[in-house]
Order: sequence, then structure tokens, then C-alpha cells
Amino acid sequence: MKDIEEVLASSESGRIVLTTSSAEKIGDVNCELVRKISLCGYRTIVITVNNPAPLLKDLYKSEGIDISKVFFVDAITKYALGSLPGDIDNSIFVSNPGNLTDIGIGITEMLKENPGEKTCVILDSVNTMLIYLPTPTLTKFIHFLSSKLRLMRSFGFYIAVKEGLDPMLLMQLKTFSDETVEI
Repeated sequence: MKDIEEVLASSESGRIVLTTSSAEKIGDVNCELVRKISLCGYRTIVITVNNPAPLLKDLYKSEGIDISKVFFVDAITKYALGSLPGDIDNSIFVSNPGNLTDIGIGITEMLKENPGEKTCVILDSVNTMLIYLPTPTLTKFIHFLSSKLRLMRSFGFYIAVKEGLDPMLLMQLKTFSDETVEI
């Protein structure tokens, strides 16, 4: 993965990185980002609308990733199951992927928990959010999230399948990001 460690090692906290990939590799990108962020000593908050947190936890464990510092704002599990799963450690469950207010509150709560700790937030994935939200609403949310992460001195990684994005949305995502990394 190109320069993720360099981004995290930079003295500038509050950087936002748009991470693009092919559709076939998007799951691998999520796992590899969490691995590299964890190895750099960061606490990781995964906003997941793509895969349920219990499945991601199992995947990370099977890949040898220490999940003790991985937390989830899960917007798909409760929506898909209609109830909370048994494994709710390190997770906040939101009613559905379109509930941006609760996603925002969950992120804020998790960021405030350990304010002195180095933290990264991963949004997985922009494309999946487009299923539940119109582009202008999603754009406003990502702008809000970018501003919040910068103000709270946290890193952010937005995962997206480049070919699946409208060129105008891609341009806006790049505007809200400090850099783009294609994996």
C-alpha cells in the first residue's frame, strides 16, 4: 500500500486521505488499512456501511490484526438484522446507513473517549453510502466529517471505488481530502 505509513508518521494530524481502489480489491483495502493503522499505534474507528462489524472483527482476527484498538460505528448490522447482535464490544450500532445524525453522534462519542490518543477514522465505503443517500446529502456529511476530523486532530481515510463515482462527487471528495491514494 502506497505511503500509508508515511501519512500516519507525518507530524500533521488531521489529514484526510481519499483511498480509491477497484471493486474487486475494496475488501482487501479495508483490511490492509486497519492493519497498517494498527501497526503504527493508532486507535482505529471504522464507520462501516459495507460489512457488519461482527464479520469485520472475525476477518481482522483471521488476518492477525489486534482488534483491541479497533472500534466500529456500524450502520448496517441493526438494519439487516432488525436487532443488535450478541457481539457488541467496541461497537456503536446505528439504525440504518442513511441515519447520518446517529453516525455523526457515534463518531463524536468515540473521538471524545480518548482525546490524547492517536486516532484514525475509516469510512467504508462512499459507494455503499450512495445506495442510501442522495449525492448532495452524502457530500454535506463528508464535508462535516472532514471538518470534525481536522478539528479533533484525527486522521481520516475514505474508501471508494473510483469507477463507481460520479465525476462531480469524485472532484468534491478530492477537495475535502488532503491527498488521494489509489490502491
